[in-house]
Amino acid sequence: MRYTIDDFRSDFPDEKACLVWLKEYLYPEGIYCKVCKKITPHHLMRTRKSFSCETCGHHVHPTAGTIFHKSTTPLTKWFYAIYLMSATRAGISAKQLERELGVTYKTAWRMFRQIRSMMGDDEDSNLTGGVEIDETYVHADPTKRSSVKPHASQVVFGMVQ
Repeated sequence: MRYTIDDFRSDFPDEKACLVWLKEYLYPEGIYCKVCKKITPHHLMRTRKSFSCETCGHHVHPTAGTIFHKSTTPLTKWFYAIYLMSATRAGISAKQLERELGVTYKTAWRMFRQIRSMMGDDEDSNLTGGVEIDETYVHADPTKRSSVKPHASQVVFGMVQ
């Protein structure tokens, strides 16, 4: 079953829905209060992107340490950008994000880079065991040998496990 734009809009209609989803994703067992020294109920603050401990009032910010940290861009736009970048088969450019989100190119480019770096984080991506590495120079002119004049060619590098 495909996740459509209508599904996305019903799941994340506003900032509150995005923040609650983020909290549930980051703290599936509940939020551990550092002051109370236990998992306690927390409620969403009206004026901040944080949750407050019901017992002592200590604040927890689910965006801290994430790609959303210190961003003034609304979470709804961040979530929509993530949806666009993950739902398109051929990918999406920062310029297209700018048009879709209605933000400046600088903001779109920053979001694009951070989302891409997050999507590329895969702990199992490191090569292990026996790894073969090789490089060569490829010339635009196939009559030239690949080991001569590397400054006039492109480097091709490869690794295999």
